[in-house]
Amino acid sequence: MSLPTRKIRAAVAAGSLLLAAFGPGVALAAPAARAAAAAATDLTPYVDPFIGTDDSNAPNPVGGGAGGSTYPGAVVPFGGVQFSPDTPTASPSGYRNSDTTIEDFSLTHFDGAGCPNNEDLPLLPVTGALGASPGSNWTGYASGYTKSNETASPGYYKNRLDKYATTVELSATTRTGMGRLTYPATGAAQLLVATGRSATGNRSGSVQVNGSELTGSVTAGGFCGSSKTYQIYFDIRFDRAPSGFGTWSGSTVNAGSANASGTGTGAYVTFDTTGSQTVQFKVALSYVSVANAQANLTAENNGWDFAAVRSAAAGAWNQVLDRALVSGGSATDLKKFYTALYHVFQSPNVASDVNGDYRGFDGAVHNSARPVYQNYSGWDIYRSWAALIALIAPDEAADIANSMVLDGQQGGLLPKWSQQTAEDFVMTGDPGPIIVASMYAFGTRGFDTAAALALMKKSSSGGTAQGSPIRGNQGTYTSLHYIPGAPSDSLEYSASDFAVAQFAKALGSTADYGTFMTRAQWWRNTYGAESGYVQPRNSDGTWKWPLDPAAQAGFTEGNAAQYTWMVPYDFADLVNAMGGRQTAVQRLDHHFTQVNAGQSLPYYYIGNEPEHGVPWAYNYARYPAGASAAVRKVMTESFTTGPGGLPGNDDLGATSAWYVWAALGLYPSTPGADTLAVHGPSFPSVLIRRPGGDITVNASGTGSYVQGLKVNGTATTHNYLRYPDLAAGGTLDFTMGAAPSPSWGTGAGDVPPSFQDGATPLPAAPELGPDLALGRPTSASAACTAAESADKAVDGSLRNNSKWCSKTAGASLQVDLGSAQTVASVVLKHAGLGGENTAWNTAAFQVQTSTDGTTWDTAATVTGSRASRTYSPFPARSARYVRVVVSAPTNTGGDAAARLYELEAYATGPGTGSGPVTSGLNGAKCVDDSASGTANGNRIQIWDCNGSGAQNWTRAGDTLQVLGKCLDVTSSGTAAGTPVQLWDCNGSGAQQWQAVNGTLVNPGSGRCLDVPSSDTTNGVRLQIWDCNGTAAQKWNPPLPA
Repeated sequence: MSLPTRKIRAAVAAGSLLLAAFGPGVALAAPAARAAAAAATDLTPYVDPFIGTDDSNAPNPVGGGAGGSTYPGAVVPFGGVQFSPDTPTASPSGYRNSDTTIEDFSLTHFDGAGCPNNEDLPLLPVTGALGASPGSNWTGYASGYTKSNETASPGYYKNRLDKYATTVELSATTRTGMGRLTYPATGAAQLLVATGRSATGNRSGSVQVNGSELTGSVTAGGFCGSSKTYQIYFDIRFDRAPSGFGTWSGSTVNAGSANASGTGTGAYVTFDTTGSQTVQFKVALSYVSVANAQANLTAENNGWDFAAVRSAAAGAWNQVLDRALVSGGSATDLKKFYTALYHVFQSPNVASDVNGDYRGFDGAVHNSARPVYQNYSGWDIYRSWAALIALIAPDEAADIANSMVLDGQQGGLLPKWSQQTAEDFVMTGDPGPIIVASMYAFGTRGFDTAAALALMKKSSSGGTAQGSPIRGNQGTYTSLHYIPGAPSDSLEYSASDFAVAQFAKALGSTADYGTFMTRAQWWRNTYGAESGYVQPRNSDGTWKWPLDPAAQAGFTEGNAAQYTWMVPYDFADLVNAMGGRQTAVQRLDHHFTQVNAGQSLPYYYIGNEPEHGVPWAYNYARYPAGASAAVRKVMTESFTTGPGGLPGNDDLGATSAWYVWAALGLYPSTPGADTLAVHGPSFPSVLIRRPGGDITVNASGTGSYVQGLKVNGTATTHNYLRYPDLAAGGTLDFTMGAAPSPSWGTGAGDVPPSFQDGATPLPAAPELGPDLALGRPTSASAACTAAESADKAVDGSLRNNSKWCSKTAGASLQVDLGSAQTVASVVLKHAGLGGENTAWNTAAFQVQTSTDGTTWDTAATVTGSRASRTYSPFPARSARYVRVVVSAPTNTGGDAAARLYELEAYATGPGTGSGPVTSGLNGAKCVDDSASGTANGNRIQIWDCNGSGAQNWTRAGDTLQVLGKCLDVTSSGTAAGTPVQLWDCNGSGAQQWQAVNGTLVNPGSGRCLDVPSSDTTNGVRLQIWDCNGTAAQKWNPPLPA
């Protein structure tokens, strides 16, 4: 579908008003801007402000996050006034589309925050004499309305209050709102002005009536339970003198009173509309003074032309929407795209006055020649929104970054989750550095970068914001390299450290880069190698066990299944830790079983921000088609054009920014860096208009999957871009198809970069080749249910409870490979990878092989396991049949069912090679037989790699041998801390070592080969210790794998 070709009809007439109203807040203040306004395509018909104003279909959403929580009222891009109706059951505040009662029209709102907020300076037109005081019975004046009378478009809202037969029209400029009220013919047309009421409680206010002007202040704030407040000053003017006025205080109404102050106060003005039924008013806000509010009103709207104000607001919206001009697509696609882009530009909000005055985070009044913005939903906007605003609105992004630095200089640190001048410390982590670093990575300049870096560093070295730390757990994090019991908090700290490192590197600070990249790699300390998930960990280093991947304990608005993917800067190591790309893709497929699953299911949850980047993990696993399918599933199922059309809180544009990126075919997959993962656009053509050069995105062919990509005419198989590829403009030409491409983006060199400085990369997971068991005939012990039959364990899928389950004692599962094959390893995927409790992971089993299905040889024996995925390599042998015999179906008792989601057989195994075994702590350190001694009991230690025979280990079965003897657990000990030694090979369990996800596990003890205290000093004796997934237990190669 083509876009409309008509132009903004009133743009020329409204040009001067457009400049006056938006010059200091949006980059339109030049003669050329008027011409641009006149020429801009009218895209506002594709914006539906009612999208996101009611609940979505998410089960168990975050509190206050059932719907988008957007508002339909009048606002301009980044406008400081959001003039919108408030209804009784809005969640968490503001407006709900399914309500049919309006309580008032207030001047401040957030686009989709998850706590009650704003609704400052409520206004309500009524008719007739006042009864009970509005100060004690405000909601008693609420009016019903008829849905067919309600309309909204960018910069405009209209409704009719049935109770009062009064039509209300609203519009806005950057710092002012305007209302046009059409009353019935009456001598008692009134407007109520509440100065002591907001969504977060009743507070002190003041009002003074002076003819046709009302001035005063309200006390605002209290977001998400915060005790912090601030003052908003206002000036209201009417286009005629009222015929009467009065005030109220609490339950008392004082007719003829011109002043009121205190809690529960307000004023009313009365008009005689028997002659003219229309009353117009204007209201301006300031966070500095009444005088500045008056100046804002005079500067931005000094006349009474409501139509011109409305037209100018639409013109301002068209100028920003026109920065992404799409062609093709259905009307539904266009509505979803442009409504999302509309929401992106609603926040943050201009908070400085037309004269440059603004109130800082220190409470003092400052002045800036540039607009100053406030209201940062930091935890939400750093993933999708920051890079988008930098790409598509670079001038505004520079002012936003400058504003954040000013906040930090005046308040102590970059803002976290702030409302106006109040840092409310909502959510977790330290998002300010990620926002600034992401904008910088995508080209934002024009702010004090040295000051920004200093503020970033200050946050992790004891700094405070308005007297309180943002990183309240920094001491523990620095000491343990993780936060006990709170893995999501730990990941947030590491994500911020990564962003600081990238920003420092860009500024040439190599020392800071090294420090913060080392900390960024502490994410590994949250990943449990046995469970295969990010999970809670105790302060003594042990893991909480068992783990329910869907449980929320220890996670901020999510669960282990969801947070495991929150390592966007090191997906390479995450994929290797999981056992390789085949397993990672299967797990992603399982994760996208549902796409708006809420907090209590082990699936994807688009309605909350921690999962925003997960679809593009497929790109890192060399399967970009998975991202294409997942993104389009989310776009189709979770974003609609109805009131419930947003999957969760819009969170000041964060969720909408995700949709914009999704439609463009790109995503900033690594917050803090300049990476753009690619999945292919939804429109045949997109023109992104930027001052530094336009970006054109073209798509030919039909279908959802990328078949090829050209960047500025040059073909590439990379499934990612870097911002410099497009910084000066450019053209992306996609070829799309109906099926996944087997070659585009699937090579080892095609994946986006992972950033592994600061730690030794994990050993590469094995490329095992084709699964010989896939789809082959099976036989097994009796299944728990008909739906959990043996064939489910060889279908290649973890989705939809696709597993074999049996309650038979000593249950077995057998697969017929069809003919004799070379078999050298078996991978089993247990309950945990299917999203079930890890207590149900198989504890003990044997892998057996046979050439005839009658005579069986034991290839591997596993005992004491808790792992969600087991890799059992063994000397290659010829086999037609592979069997798993379970002797202990669960690892904590209490359940007798054996559960296997997948049984995979591979021709690739340990091989016959030999060589050094290097440490995951330092690739230059090797497992060493002390002094090349061969006496029984000789110590096995860590030592500089030197190529000697004392470091040339050979795999023989499940043993590791050097100088003709075996690596042995002293005295067959099983306790954590038991040292290892050299001993005559004897086939005992003390000499068995199995490769499990890069570790060497001794099955007899269930513990891992370990470097004590991660000390790589030459001569430190190795030991066994509780498996914890740290680099102290990673070995390369522990076995050829």
